[in-house]
Amino acid sequence: MPCPLPGGCSSICWTTGRGGNEGQKATGRQAESAQQLKTKFNRIFQMVEILKKKLKYKLTNLYCSTILFAGRQEWRFGDHCARAGRYTENRMERRDPPGNAIGRSIGPFMTRWSLRYAIAFVLVAATACASRGDLTSATLSAGGESVIGAGYRFVATRYIRPVPIRDIALSGLEGMSKVDPKARAIPTGDGIAIRYDEATVADLKQPPDDDIRGWAGVTVRAFEAAGERSVKIRDARPEEIYRAVFRAALRSLDRYSRYATPAEARQNRALREGYGGIGVTIRAENGITRIVSVMPGTPGDKAGLKDDDIIAAIAGVSIKGMSLNNVVRRLRGRRGTEIRLTVQRANRKHPLTVSVRRAFIVPQTVTARRMGEAVYLRIARFGDDTARKAADRVARLRTTIGTREMSGAILDLRDNPGGLLEQAIRISDLFLDDGEIMQSRGRHPGSQRRYSARYGDILRGKPIVVLINGRTASSSEIVAAALQDNGRAVVVGSNSFGKGTVQSVASLPNGGEIVLTWSRFHAPSGYALQGLGIRPNICTGSERRDARAGHRAIARLSAGETASAETFHAWRRHSEPETGNVQALRAACPARPLRGTPDVEMEIARRLLAEPHLYRMALTASAPEPAQASDGRERAEDNSSDATNQR
Repeated sequence: MPCPLPGGCSSICWTTGRGGNEGQKATGRQAESAQQLKTKFNRIFQMVEILKKKLKYKLTNLYCSTILFAGRQEWRFGDHCARAGRYTENRMERRDPPGNAIGRSIGPFMTRWSLRYAIAFVLVAATACASRGDLTSATLSAGGESVIGAGYRFVATRYIRPVPIRDIALSGLEGMSKVDPKARAIPTGDGIAIRYDEATVADLKQPPDDDIRGWAGVTVRAFEAAGERSVKIRDARPEEIYRAVFRAALRSLDRYSRYATPAEARQNRALREGYGGIGVTIRAENGITRIVSVMPGTPGDKAGLKDDDIIAAIAGVSIKGMSLNNVVRRLRGRRGTEIRLTVQRANRKHPLTVSVRRAFIVPQTVTARRMGEAVYLRIARFGDDTARKAADRVARLRTTIGTREMSGAILDLRDNPGGLLEQAIRISDLFLDDGEIMQSRGRHPGSQRRYSARYGDILRGKPIVVLINGRTASSSEIVAAALQDNGRAVVVGSNSFGKGTVQSVASLPNGGEIVLTWSRFHAPSGYALQGLGIRPNICTGSERRDARAGHRAIARLSAGETASAETFHAWRRHSEPETGNVQALRAACPARPLRGTPDVEMEIARRLLAEPHLYRMALTASAPEPAQASDGRERAEDNSSDATNQR
């Protein structure tokens, strides 16, 4: 039995109703007494408690969902049970967004119906979750409809604009030629002709346009029919079929919606949540694997690995010419296991043999250091713990420097591809006392959100310079726009990438994931970032990068030759993505990688913080209009969105 839950068995969450009936009415015959039901329910609780302890609380989400589902009116899917509520020994407590706690004792409030409903839910969920893994190795005929149907349903209900199921499925069937170029599925009136080498091998009837189950079945039967003639399709693993179908279907939507195979999904989760590894960043160059950086305090650091070391072999096996993904797969593994590396170092004649014991690694996303009287904060991407680490390190540096003596902060978002939307909101909130952070607009009701800052600027009003480039995208653009539009920071660099969409992630029964665009985000002043990006106050994108580049940029600023208020007004008029003269606006400050030496942006940032009058001049042009001011103090929490890739 496949898992029937759209968000996956491991991501069940709950939310409270906003009125209406407190209890959940159920239908069915009354087969057992209330006392018997209560006894069984207590046994289930005891079993869950034992399992929870053995599995180190991995069943907490299911446990919380079961209890609350019994006594509340409404539920939802997501991965934020920890924020939604907490379990105490005798009662479940939930918090409404304003922070008012409402407690509910389990026993007295349960009716016979809610007990029965809870037990049924536990049994169904447990059975479904136990059998979910079967679909990872099930044949296409056994599991295909469940996997493909789950994907079609997610697109139909969550995509940013309405898409008929028929269009999704027909686009997916175009992936048949990726498995075997001789095979095609061609719509013919109210049917679909399956052809192989120009000969028709089957004619299938099209189901109704909105029949998800019907179109999932047609998709499976189309591949089965083609497989009767095509050896490539007949011998293809089910995962190859799923990949071909979903990638063809999602490619027809937009450039950011995509399918991740189970292996890719595991890697994506590792980047967000952590993994068993040794704590090094590597790069493949001409068949050679080189260590780019070693994270402090990790097993690699303790074992003596250094930047620019070349990994020649892993466990005695040469990795010369091996793909980067294969090397990463060999370096990662179960925590506590040991791995032996053969390393070549520039200043040593003979290779070194280094033994490293893997540990749980959370990718390093935050770097902070003192730079004179300023704080330098670099965020490489937005991961699970980025905001907390950033707040901690900035607070420490502020204390070290002294609030009075501190000149300000440099926030480096260059080459930051984005990450978790929630973390971008929290980073923005660190540096704001009030005002809007961003707006999210989509078709699904859950995607229509406004996020506002709450009081508590960690820098207490000190100047901020944000560095961006053409690779600054998605969540990092949210931060740059929020600080610029609220008059809180001067932005230096080139135009950013212009990825202004939010992606939602769904786990499929086969272990794969669909990353789907479900909303667009807008800056506080209202303009859409999609296709447009962020316009810096001081543009270095068209600047010749030499020793005098920073000096020339400051000279233009002093002469009033930087971006004008009219430039920002024109930019902010674009409330819809990619409309009108977007290319002309971006051409004035082209998006560039801005790499190498000298670091022009850093030189400009330091000058701005050292000379307050220059900072004020640069800030004036992008200052928000009075009508755009916000008096919001409540912070809205993100629920289930993952920007970019954000997955």
